[in-house]
Amino acid sequence: MNRIEMALNKSTEGGKHIITKRENIYYLTGFMPSSLSILILEDEPFLLVNEMDREAATENSTVEVRTFSRMGDLREVLADTEDLVVEPSMTVGLMKSLGIGSFEVDDVVSELRMIKDRDEIGNIRRALQIAEEALKELEIEGSESSIAAKLEYLMRLEGSEGASFDTVVTSGARSSIPHATPTGESAGSPLLLDWGAVYKGYHSDTTRTAAWTEREQEILEIVVEAKKEGLRTIKDGVRACEVDRAVRSVMEDYGYLENFIHSTGHGVGLEVHEKPSLAPGDKTVIRKGMVVTVEPGIYLPGEFGVRMEDMVVVGNGAEVINRLPDYNWI
Repeated sequence: MNRIEMALNKSTEGGKHIITKRENIYYLTGFMPSSLSILILEDEPFLLVNEMDREAATENSTVEVRTFSRMGDLREVLADTEDLVVEPSMTVGLMKSLGIGSFEVDDVVSELRMIKDRDEIGNIRRALQIAEEALKELEIEGSESSIAAKLEYLMRLEGSEGASFDTVVTSGARSSIPHATPTGESAGSPLLLDWGAVYKGYHSDTTRTAAWTEREQEILEIVVEAKKEGLRTIKDGVRACEVDRAVRSVMEDYGYLENFIHSTGHGVGLEVHEKPSLAPGDKTVIRKGMVVTVEPGIYLPGEFGVRMEDMVVVGNGAEVINRLPDYNWI
């Protein structure tokens, strides 16, 4: 059964499914749009692209490709259909442009994407390998901004299609801001790097923190302990919230629960943040084939912050696919 058939079979809604999210189109057809495209999921699915994407879509798509030149063409395709099903990511503006009034919402493709096949896991492993090899080549000197720029450049040289997200390089007191933007200031202590590469559309996401003072090292050791507890908890059949709870229990034991201000982790694949979320309210059951991060952090406003993040392939347990050590990675 191909992915389109799986999506239609899994859906709880009948009718014609309208897929516009580029990652979902790529997952279902093998073609990654560069601009607005619409995949119509029905018994005989087809893909609508503009002329700029026509050649690439024809070469890569596993379904029939049709072209459109204006929004009116798309409205005509949908005009006679009453039972439309859209993705939750579709914007109100786009629905108005397409003349969609009555509709149902179904997130079936995102649900399917949580479980990766062998090729997908291979692409994620390669994306992570590229990111880690780039870090090994990096000379950590100069400003935070220059370190971030050099790291992204090195990932490109290693084969990355781009950075998974804006690379985080932060240090000193600003490291207590989880997603701080790099500055022109010289990197200090502690030094936190959060970076990722992209390979064949698939992402990696890793964080490492280097600490030099005794106080920073003490906090780093707590974060590493919490990460390891989360990794020990992951296995087929466990709920995502249980992994989060295990990590938070370590933070609570040391008195830093209030300083852990984000979720424990998230799925990774065609997007750097996917389902499931390793968070208190997510009762998603962890299954074999999922790829998730475990990334506890402690953030002390006005002092510093520490975060460590590994990527995990779920099997009977958690296979950590990072090769960088927790300590002495510089």
